[in-house]
Amino acid sequence: MTTNPSNSNGPSQLTYLLATIDDAESLASLISLAFRSEPTGQTWLFDSQEQRIEVATPELVSQMIADPNVSMLIGHLPSTPQEPVTTCYLRRPAPDPALEPHRTPGAAWLGFLCVVPAYHGNGYGKAQLDYAEQHVRDEWKVDALEIDYVGSRLQLAGWYERCGYVATGKKRPFPYGEKGRQILAEGLEMLVLRKRLEAS
Repeated sequence: MTTNPSNSNGPSQLTYLLATIDDAESLASLISLAFRSEPTGQTWLFDSQEQRIEVATPELVSQMIADPNVSMLIGHLPSTPQEPVTTCYLRRPAPDPALEPHRTPGAAWLGFLCVVPAYHGNGYGKAQLDYAEQHVRDEWKVDALEIDYVGSRLQLAGWYERCGYVATGKKRPFPYGEKGRQILAEGLEMLVLRKRLEAS
């Protein structure tokens, strides 16, 4: 019999670790699975998973994990201790703001906040975000965190706004890559949100 993952594992059951190189393959799969599951019409042109590209590769994730300015976080549940359920990456404030004009000087950066689709609706994304904010504030002593999102994803923007994030007015081009324009909607752009982190 199949059981709903939410029956025995609430968000308070998540435990968090810093990713290591050994986690790169599983995290790349998680990130791609999460982003490939987005509804057609917001970013993707086709429902078929075969026509959707991988968003992250093990090589890319390995580079992020090895970067001394990055913390890649993983959330696990007691029922699946070997399988990541959530992840995100955090980057320290930009050392040279001129190279990343979409970022606010002094703010950390959040990316690839993902939850395994089978666990959506259980509060795990918010729990992972809360832990990421705590990490930035307590470990790095940084009091602001920024993210960006695809501008067409209004529901996602609303979720971040309910979590305390506000628009900075900055944006950057969407990273279509080599094949993106064949399978992704035209006119996409990345809009930046920011949150001031209160002292714990």
